[in-house]
Amino acid sequence: MYICCMNNRDYTIKNGRLINNAPNSEMGIVKAARLKKMMNRAEKVRMIAEGNELAKANINLFKKL
Repeated sequence: MYICCMNNRDYTIKNGRLINNAPNSEMGIVKAARLKKMMNRAEKVRMIAEGNELAKANINLFKKL
């Protein structure tokens, strides 16, 4: 594989075609929105898991009575 002589190594030439190896560009506001959405989802998952643990604890408590 031959590395093209451009500014950086984001492009290569393979079988006569220019291959773009550059990472996808993402604006700061889009990245912040994606991170906020990930944090909100993680919080919801944590709350559901906590609710499941409490439900199991209540079931075990009432089985003992």
